[in-house]
Amino acid sequence: MKYFILLLPFLVAACGQGPSATSNVVVNDGQGVIYGEDTRKDVDSVGDISQVAQATAMLVQEYNLAKKDGTWKPRLSTLGRSWPLCEDEKFLDQPLLGFCSGVLIAPDKVLTAAHCVQKKDSCTDTKFVFAWTSNKALQTFKEEEVFHCKNIVKQESSLSRGTDYAIVQLDREVPGAKPVQISKRNLEKGEKVLSLSYPLGLPMKQDAGIVTEYSAEKQTFKAEVDTFAGSSGSPLFDRQGNLVGILSRGQEDFLEDDIYRVRTQGGCIRFNRCQSGSCFGGEMFFKPSTIDL
Repeated sequence: MKYFILLLPFLVAACGQGPSATSNVVVNDGQGVIYGEDTRKDVDSVGDISQVAQATAMLVQEYNLAKKDGTWKPRLSTLGRSWPLCEDEKFLDQPLLGFCSGVLIAPDKVLTAAHCVQKKDSCTDTKFVFAWTSNKALQTFKEEEVFHCKNIVKQESSLSRGTDYAIVQLDREVPGAKPVQISKRNLEKGEKVLSLSYPLGLPMKQDAGIVTEYSAEKQTFKAEVDTFAGSSGSPLFDRQGNLVGILSRGQEDFLEDDIYRVRTQGGCIRFNRCQSGSCFGGEMFFKPSTIDL
């Protein structure tokens, strides 16, 4: 069995002490629509990849959270109830909640895709939670676990230039989560990368994949990782645990014609699958290193 090793970057303590020792993170290797087999895995515990998992945000529409007595109760459906998927698709019994993903790049700032928070109203109606994993997916959120969008600091979306990002300021700093470090180095074709996201609004999933297209001159690149709607804005990490991309757009999860067919004729839907090297080279990622922070 092969493994994908993430050497998490050391972080300097706030008191000014020297760097701590780096820690090794091991996740099962696999090639990232679905590329080949569906290799997404639950992040049941954030212990192995704690720094990057704790910094991975899920964006939730306010109407999916009911506030009562100082807590937020999620209004949940399951993947299997929401879509007429075939019984052998993964995670059918797991709940759905979020609509996009993001990552903490400063104590109170989240980087996500521009199309996730397009308008001022989107900011007002969007809540942020971090490290929503399957082992706590049915729990009620405490008041301090839900963060509010205070302001859209910066936003740019241009198909011609390939830009698709937004920096959101939260109402307060996120305790217990360290902002990720943005890599400025160029990636290599075939390099292993790790995706963390909330696909379709499911609890956090991890998937290891490979870079398929990369040019130093462009603001975007492609990688084969298994992502879905709801993964938009999700972070992509290199072996050192540094942020190298956020998901901008990808292939269709399933075809509208398939949904119509199932609803009118019966049957079930399967997620689209691609062989490695097909489907236009993979999912499109924006380079955070090109943002003037």
